[in-house]
Amino acid sequence: MLFHCDNCGNSSTFYPGCGHRHCPACQHHANTHWLAVQKQKLLPVNYFLVTFTLPYQLRQFMWFHQQWGYHALFHCATTTLRSFFSRDKHLGDKLGLTAVLHTHSRRLDYHPHVHFIVPAGALNKHGTLFQQKRGR
Repeated sequence: MLFHCDNCGNSSTFYPGCGHRHCPACQHHANTHWLAVQKQKLLPVNYFLVTFTLPYQLRQFMWFHQQWGYHALFHCATTTLRSFFSRDKHLGDKLGLTAVLHTHSRRLDYHPHVHFIVPAGALNKHGTLFQQKRGR
């Protein structure tokens, strides 16, 4: 509902309570609760967002070899991330990560890329202690 005051000229939008899952008024509490639960699952460390993108010149090849290509993209990306972590003697090499494959850009062009969420830390070599990355 749009309310407009003729005296001051101020306009405001108010949402009626309809119960629909996309309604900002009805679902604000549910969304806030869901976010709080998700935040409790996070490790108390910083996170990095890392993106690996397939070069433009290889996209047509990838289009015709998607199963092999997506597997290769994930494998190369995770191998690269593991190599960075293994070079840090403090961290060790037991890296945790979450990956998501996107196959198209916002304009719906074919643009395969993988987003990784990587915690700034790793398990020690024995897998018993989480060690946070020092510095930046």
